[in-house]
Amino acid sequence: MRIENSEILLWVEEKPAELPQHYLSVLSLREQEEMQKIPNKNRQLEYAMPRFMLRELLYNSYSEIIYDSNGKPTMANQSISISHSKNYVAVIVGKNKTVAVDVEEYREQVMNVAHKFVLAEEKTDFNSLEDLILLWSAKETLFKLTNATPDFKKFRVKKTDKHLCGEVLNEGVAKSIKMSYFRGEKYCLVWTASPI
Repeated sequence: MRIENSEILLWVEEKPAELPQHYLSVLSLREQEEMQKIPNKNRQLEYAMPRFMLRELLYNSYSEIIYDSNGKPTMANQSISISHSKNYVAVIVGKNKTVAVDVEEYREQVMNVAHKFVLAEEKTDFNSLEDLILLWSAKETLFKLTNATPDFKKFRVKKTDKHLCGEVLNEGVAKSIKMSYFRGEKYCLVWTASPI
């Protein structure tokens, strides 16, 4: 799935079973050397696939991904975000916006940890397995955008028919952050684009 509008370029793709040669062909020599240091084949795919996708989206505007002090992927002159799940990779690029994205597959295990991230006031909007995965994905997106806190109970999310609205609860003034979402058959995707 690809989305392009005035704010973002977004692409989510299912991972192939094997690392395709055309993913490798676009990597720089430094990127190829970095990837070869990764012993796990799945992690190599997670390294190469978003770089391939970002090159496809950005063409000549692509520059190598670097990681900030928080481990967040960044790119010179571009706001980007990357997300992996077991079977999917998502990338987003902001057009004069700061962006964040998260992709999550529906999995039963989240029911066992819901108490760690669901606030009492969120329970009416988010009560099914699919809703809980959507909530987790929204909070992960808020964390990626703000780097505020890894404690997901310090984020509050409300759901409307078309969007999610998130807030960081540990700041003096809670800023409302609008997030978009998509629910697929096997996964959900949440993203946001905020003014730079």
